Amino acid sequence: MSTLYALLWKEGREILPKVLVGVALAVVVCLMRNNADFSRSYVASFEELIIGGLVVMAIVLGMDAIARERSTGTLSFLLDKPVADATVLAVKFLLGLGGLLLVALVAWATVYIDLASLEVEREYLAYKLVTVQSIDYASMVALSFTQFSLLYALVFIGSVVTDHPFKGVAVGVALAMVLGVFLTGPATAIFPILNRYPLVAIGLDDQGHLVRLATDSARFWVKVLANLGLTAVALAVASVLLRRYREAILSWRTVAIGWGAIIAVVFVIFYGVPLANQQMPAGVLEAPDEQYYGDLAVQDGLAYMTTGQIGIAIADLNNPQQMRLLGSTRPESHKLWKGGNAICVVDSLAYLVGWRKGLPSDSLGVVVFDVSDPAAPALKGYRMFAAIKRKRFRYHQYWGATDGGLLLVRERGYALAAEAFTLDAEGMPVVGSEQVIMPISDPVDYPHMWKPRCHVSVRGSRAYIGTERELVVIDVADAHTLRETGRHTIESFRPQSYYDPRLVATDGDKLYVERFWPHELVEFDIFNPDQPREVGYLPLLRSDDIRSLQIVDGVAYSRGYGRGKWSSDLRVKAWTIAEYGALIESFSFEPDRSIGALSVANGYLYATSSDGLLAYRLDYGQN
Repeated sequence: MSTLYALLWKEGREILPKVLVGVALAVVVCLMRNNADFSRSYVASFEELIIGGLVVMAIVLGMDAIARERSTGTLSFLLDKPVADATVLAVKFLLGLGGLLLVALVAWATVYIDLASLEVEREYLAYKLVTVQSIDYASMVALSFTQFSLLYALVFIGSVVTDHPFKGVAVGVALAMVLGVFLTGPATAIFPILNRYPLVAIGLDDQGHLVRLATDSARFWVKVLANLGLTAVALAVASVLLRRYREAILSWRTVAIGWGAIIAVVFVIFYGVPLANQQMPAGVLEAPDEQYYGDLAVQDGLAYMTTGQIGIAIADLNNPQQMRLLGSTRPESHKLWKGGNAICVVDSLAYLVGWRKGLPSDSLGVVVFDVSDPAAPALKGYRMFAAIKRKRFRYHQYWGATDGGLLLVRERGYALAAEAFTLDAEGMPVVGSEQVIMPISDPVDYPHMWKPRCHVSVRGSRAYIGTERELVVIDVADAHTLRETGRHTIESFRPQSYYDPRLVATDGDKLYVERFWPHELVEFDIFNPDQPREVGYLPLLRSDDIRSLQIVDGVAYSRGYGRGKWSSDLRVKAWTIAEYGALIESFSFEPDRSIGALSVANGYLYATSSDGLLAYRLDYGQN
C-alpha cells in the first residue's frame, strides 16, 4: 500500500503545478469580473476562452503522462515496482482526469459566480447569455468536462505509444480528428439521439415574464454517459497498449505519414467529393437570351417557370439530365411588371400573380395561361384587382392553389391579409373572401421592406401561416368564407433582431414550424388540422440560416446561408428526418449561381437560377 501512496504522491506533485495555473487564471478572472467594462467584454468571449482553456489543459495533462517517463528512462523503473502496470496507468489517467475536472469547475465558475450581472451589447451574442442561464452550473460542467475528457484520453493514448510529449500530442489530436470527422456522422446516423445538444431554454415572453422550455433531459444524460463510456474505453485501450509495448512504437516519420494521410483524406472529402457529387447539376436547361427563370412549379413531369419578361416557360422533365424546353409565351402579350412573380398550376391553366404600374395607383394582377398544349402556351386573359401602393420590394407573400381555388397572402395597408379567389366556369379568378392575419405597425419600415412578413404552407383545405411569433391556421376550403381556426404561439427565448418570420412546411400528417431559440423545427401532429399538437423537436445548427423550407417524404430541403446571416455563401441543404427527433444531413452544396426556387420530384431536386433550370440527383451517394 505504501508503494501505491508513493505513486499517488509522485503523480499528484507532477500534475499539481499545471492545474494550479488554470485555477489561478480563473481566480484572476473572477476578481476582474467586479469591473463592469471587463465583465461586458468577458461575456462576449467567455465561451471561446473556456473551451480553449479546457482544450489546452486536456492536452497538457495527457501529453507527457507516459511519453515523458519513457524519454527520461524512468518508465521501466516505474513499471517494475510491485504495483500492476494497469494500476500505474490508472493512477496517472485518473489524476489527470481529476485535474481536468477541477479546471472545468473553476472555469465555469467565472461565469456562474455572478449571472445577474451578465449582459451583452450586441444582440447576435444573446444566445451565449441564454445558454448559461438555461443550463445549471453542474450540468454545464458535466457536459463540457465529459466532452474534453475524451480529448484528454486520446492524447493520453498518444503518450502511451510515443517517446516524446509533442509526439503524443500529434498522435492524440490525429485520433481526435479521425473520430470527429469519420465516425461522428455514422454514429449519429445509427444513434440519432446523440445528434442533439440538450438545452433547457429560459427567456422573456412578450410581457416580460420569465418563461422556461424544458427539452428532453434524457438526451443530456445520454450524451454525458456516452462521453464517459468512450473515455473508459480509451483507458482500457491505453492499458492494453502499455502492456504489449513498453517501448515506443511510433516514430516521427510514422506520425508525419499518418498526418499526411489524414490531411489528404479530409481534402478529398471536403473539396473533391462535393465538387464531384454535390455541386454539379445532373442536367441544365439554359434560359433563352435576355430571360431568366424565377418561380417554379413541377407537375406531371413538366416544369412551369416564370420568366424575366412576365411570361412562362414549360420544360419536359422526363429525362432530367437532358431537359427540353417545350414552349414559352411572348413578352408583349400582357402588361405586368417584369419581376417578382409567382406561379401555380391548376389542371390545364397556369396562374401568375404580379402587379401593373399605372395611374393613379398600381394594380394587383393575375395573368392566366392555357397550358393544355405545353408546346404552345397561350394567354387566356388577366384580371386586375384592388389597387395597391407599392412602397415595398415584396408586394405579395404567397401565391398558390387550394382545394377551394387560389390563395394570395399580401400586405394591405396596415395589415397582413389572406385573400381567396374562386374560379369561374372558364377558370378565371374571381375575388372571394379576405381574412386579416395580423396588423402591421409600419408597412414600409426597414428592414421589413426587404423581407417576407410570413411563410405559408397549404395542405388541402388548411393554410398554415408562420409569422414572427405565431402559427396561424386558416380554413380555405370555401373561397367565399375564409375562416381562422387556430392561432398558436411558438415561444422563442431570445429577442429577434432580424424580424424573420417562421418557416413552415407540411409532410403528410406532420407540420414543421421553425423556432428561433433553441434553433429547431417544432414538429406537430396535424391529424386534426385545426388543433396542431407538438410531438417533437428537430435541432438545427446555430449557423444554419435557412430562408425556405419544404419537406417531401421525410426529407427536409432548404435554401439559405450556411455560415450565418451575414454570409454571402448560398447553400442548398437536405436533412433526413430520423427517429428520436433528429435531422441527419443528407447533402449540401453551394451553387455557383443564384438560386430562385426549389422543387423536388421523382428523385431530383429542381432549382431555377438566373440563367436556367438545374436538376440535381438526390441519390448521388449511390453512384
